[in-house]
Amino acid sequence: MMTKLVFMVFFVDRFGRRPALLIGAIGAMVAMFYLAGYSALSGSFEGTTSADAGARTALAIIYIYAIFYGFSWNGIPWIFASEVLPNRVRTLGMMIAVCAQWLAQFIVVYSLPHMINKITWGTFLFFGACTVVAFIFAFLFVPETKGVPLEDMDMLLGADAPLLARAARKRYLETRDTGLSNVVLHMSQDKEQLEQEHVEGGQV
Repeated sequence: MMTKLVFMVFFVDRFGRRPALLIGAIGAMVAMFYLAGYSALSGSFEGTTSADAGARTALAIIYIYAIFYGFSWNGIPWIFASEVLPNRVRTLGMMIAVCAQWLAQFIVVYSLPHMINKITWGTFLFFGACTVVAFIFAFLFVPETKGVPLEDMDMLLGADAPLLARAARKRYLETRDTGLSNVVLHMSQDKEQLEQEHVEGGQV
């Protein structure tokens, strides 16, 4: 919780949403796969094991997983949900997102003891595979929204925007820069026209 709070307050706008999701997913998947491998090789689900280096590493990995998950997938999706939804449906969309999140948490918490009893170390393998899917999804389809005003989200995620994240971000930046260039050009032309009218008015 503290990891999420510190990152959301001090670093998310400088570091970005997309890199946090990707790095967090990598750290979480490595942690899950290590726990799965260690549990399978040591037989920790079948009885007590010695407090060797592998066991101490596994203990540390649990905290490392919490850190990587905390600053990424535990908080970034809430920022995305509040940013990308149009104003007309933002309240309804956030309500659905909160309900879906708590429903998913209920399913995970309810099923976890049964998974541990039935598939033991495969539980870690399952959640590691879920993290791989999350990484692929974020890499392909989640564009960076850092620095994008709410009014411009349709340019980044609208129906006409490219499906892939990198292409969508690239087109948004190109469209934004083109728009800014046109605004500057029009302002320059208006200024020249006013100066010319002022000079002509002074000559009369």
